[in-house]
Amino acid sequence: MTPEAAVLQLSATLLSREITPDLLSALQEPGTTEILKQIEPSAGELLEKSWDEKDFEDAAVEFCRLFILNPAVPARAAAYFEKDELEIAGRIQFMLEQGFLEVPESFQTLAPDHVSILLLIQTTVAGEDAIQFSADNLTPWVPRFAADLTEKSKHPLYKLVGKLLQGL
Repeated sequence: MTPEAAVLQLSATLLSREITPDLLSALQEPGTTEILKQIEPSAGELLEKSWDEKDFEDAAVEFCRLFILNPAVPARAAAYFEKDELEIAGRIQFMLEQGFLEVPESFQTLAPDHVSILLLIQTTVAGEDAIQFSADNLTPWVPRFAADLTEKSKHPLYKLVGKLLQGL
């Protein structure tokens, strides 16, 4: 897996569900932590300590504020378009139904135009297909989503994800 694909998969996971002990453990791998601290220094303390119940609760509250209840930063493409808002969702749903794409079980409850699904798919395509997929499904809205996430998040790990995605 390329470093870019690893970053996209990490971002997809962080945006798909609340932070769990397993996900935190992956983030706290020594090499990963060092890279992530360079991108978002404010995440350093959280990446270097053992989390208690309050840390997980704080992250969960921020996840809900950002993405669930009257979301501050909607994680679906449809939220960023005035017309044809279902175009990306329809295209991805068709590809899923026809068996052209598969997503892990933990992602199957997400809308087809959810950023997490699109990021995962991006990691599975290569060459010209990857360029075309990004142009059709990510480039039109993910930079705005990433900027909003970086600006509106109060939690360093979600600010980190915003910064990771700003290069798309």
